[in-house]
Amino acid sequence: MTDVSTTSEANPQSEKRRLLVLVRTGLTLAIGYLLIFSTRDSAPPPALTAFVVLYLASNIVVALMPSRILARAGFDVGLILTDTAAISFALSLIPDANTDVFVFYFTVILLASITDRTALSLLSPLITSGAYLAFLLARYGVQELMQPSILLRLPFFLLTGTFYGFFVDRVRRGQIAVAAAKQRAAARTELLQAITHDLKQPLWVASESATMLYDRLARDAHPARELAAQIMVSLRRMEALTLNFLDLGKLELRGLCALPQRTSLTRIVDDLLDAVAPACDLKGVRLDRETAPALPQAWIDPIQAERCLGNILDNAIKFTPAGGTVSVRTAVDGNALAVRVADDGPGISPEREAGLFDSFQAGTASGGRRSSGLGLHIADALARAMGGSIDLDHDHTRGTCFVVRLPIAAEQVNAMPLPAPAATAA
Repeated sequence: MTDVSTTSEANPQSEKRRLLVLVRTGLTLAIGYLLIFSTRDSAPPPALTAFVVLYLASNIVVALMPSRILARAGFDVGLILTDTAAISFALSLIPDANTDVFVFYFTVILLASITDRTALSLLSPLITSGAYLAFLLARYGVQELMQPSILLRLPFFLLTGTFYGFFVDRVRRGQIAVAAAKQRAAARTELLQAITHDLKQPLWVASESATMLYDRLARDAHPARELAAQIMVSLRRMEALTLNFLDLGKLELRGLCALPQRTSLTRIVDDLLDAVAPACDLKGVRLDRETAPALPQAWIDPIQAERCLGNILDNAIKFTPAGGTVSVRTAVDGNALAVRVADDGPGISPEREAGLFDSFQAGTASGGRRSSGLGLHIADALARAMGGSIDLDHDHTRGTCFVVRLPIAAEQVNAMPLPAPAATAA
């Protein structure tokens, strides 16, 4: 089955190829006829004939060019420079070409390039050709003008202007499309911000109420505790999805920013583990925690760090089957603090690793529910915004293990003891 996105991307490039070959074929034919009829000899020189044939044949190369190459901005620039150099060289081969040919040629290019509307870019070669016709009439007269070597300059100027106007129009369309895309992204981000702002208060009230209810039912061993846990998990999931979509809009518009400060990573991890405990109880997943004692202070944004680790931990719980274990370990790793989150899930196949942190890389949780595919993408962006990183631990043989590394506060790094030197043999 054909990929719809691939087809939609190929259609504009096919249209570009068709129009480009059409305009460029007319241009190469015009310059070819102009060169051939401008020679004084009955037979054109072999070098000139070879140039005309090769220049015409270059249209075949353009027609067979892959769409991915046509889509690159460098292709347009390279083709314009190549054709400008080729046409300038061709005009220099005309025996009776005076300075006026080059002056009007570059005038056509200039007018086609500086106009801000498509109609004007196509009208400029008509105006220039009319001016050149008046110049020729004043210089040569009507009888001299009817010679092919002189008369063929007019369609050459017309097609030259059309060729450059084509590229100017494409650049202008691209700029309009980029500006429109930025406006849509900004509008979407503003909408998400408004929705998030409106949802925060009721979600917080509902979450706090559900937590109080869950704690009370847990103390009384009430059978409705599971129902309260389900409410808590659903509210947390709703909040995470809302914030992830909001962060995605910010990331696409201007990138995520962090406000780092000296923060206890142990406190963040402990609070986060307490928050996800009901989800583990509800699913029958064992939560194994091992936090290193006396961890140095981290230089992180506490809110962003909680979001980053929360997305990783939510993924681990989501993909771990009932009866499995999710383990969280913290340790010092060089000049960074490492948080290892491992699960007993199905693991990640090698073919998925390359795009693991891309947006909308959806997977299926152990319960059959499809995930949005934003959690890892946002977590990776948040970690990098704080100067950290997220990596897969390939030595973990069962399930998946992510290692989140976050920077240590500078004064804490300087105060850390140096590792003991290795013992040397006597």
